Amino acid sequence: MPNPDEVATVIVAGRRFDNWESVWIQHRWAEDCPLFKFTTADIVEVPSNWQLLQFKPGDECAIYLGRYLAVAGVILTRQTAYDAENKGVQLDGKGVTWYAARASVMHKTGNFDGKTFEQVAREVIGPTGVGIKVVGNLNATPFARLQVEPGETVWNFLERIARPRGIVLGSDHLGNFLLIGDHVGVVAADLQEGFNILRCQAVISVENIYTEYPVRGQSAASDEQHGTQASEQEASAGGTAKRYSPLLTPAEQPVWGIGELADRAKNEAVWHEGTIVEATITVQGWMRPNTGLLWAAGDDVRVYTPMAMLNMVMKIQTVTFTQDRNSGTLTTLVLVAPWLLKDRGDWNVNQPGAPAAPGDGRPSTTLPSTPAPAPVPDPPAATLPGPG
Repeated sequence: MPNPDEVATVIVAGRRFDNWESVWIQHRWAEDCPLFKFTTADIVEVPSNWQLLQFKPGDECAIYLGRYLAVAGVILTRQTAYDAENKGVQLDGKGVTWYAARASVMHKTGNFDGKTFEQVAREVIGPTGVGIKVVGNLNATPFARLQVEPGETVWNFLERIARPRGIVLGSDHLGNFLLIGDHVGVVAADLQEGFNILRCQAVISVENIYTEYPVRGQSAASDEQHGTQASEQEASAGGTAKRYSPLLTPAEQPVWGIGELADRAKNEAVWHEGTIVEATITVQGWMRPNTGLLWAAGDDVRVYTPMAMLNMVMKIQTVTFTQDRNSGTLTTLVLVAPWLLKDRGDWNVNQPGAPAAPGDGRPSTTLPSTPAPAPVPDPPAATLPGPG
């Protein structure tokens, strides 16, 4: 008998099917929807099952891994292949947040002046019927002036205005959009080399980092703000590159105070400096150790792998659940620096040379005019500490 925790079931209008040749489901915390793909083959000898599998594009479905709902979704594509000996079907689909993400913003005026990001998001998402889940504390600075572009989709509009507020837009497997602000994650599991890590590919790279991240913007003049105060606004956030190499970003929309630019600069620093470390780790099964719960995007995990020079808490950005006859039942986690996804917890685990979170945005009126001096060579690396 198969392990009940390793059976994938697709339910459409009360019809169930779990005789799959392969299973592929991906949760993406910072994207617009989860994805799924199922295949079945060699079932010509079971006509009843073949008739049961008449799922078609447009059918909404509930997908379970073991006893847990893994995706509330919709089938978008059905591919069929057959010959005299075999038959096969592949179903591809996305989570139900796909409907809302691709929809154009339909608003009577297109005007959102004076509203916060959360207020705008709730007003725009509301008509789609998709839920909203707030993670952490959102920047509540209102937009003095804000217009939606004609034809702009819900996802593109919200992602555009999330950047200057330092908010990450995402989705979950239950059909909710995620509005992710500053929060403190909780370590849900440990991943340790030689114990429960089957495969690991880790990249530590400084290719995308800069010395600082200035942002320049402007707004229409008013009685309170005019002249250079309105036309020559600038703020910047510090980076970690060792030699002078700034990245200038123009503000995407008018700003009405130096604080808005500082928030935008800080967010630009986070997105660049946060790429310094990424690990893709594969583990056995679909459940977290000692819990019986599915691995979850957005959770923190403690990673210890001396070969990859990692001994730190990392955040799960994507989770991919797979199953086939060759590899068995696996979960692949893409892990990033927690602060890339707004996690402000104590993530460093006493690792010499671990990447540092970028500094806060700060007002700036001038940029360095000469390169920084050559860095002093680092001392020999300390021996990595053991787990715990």
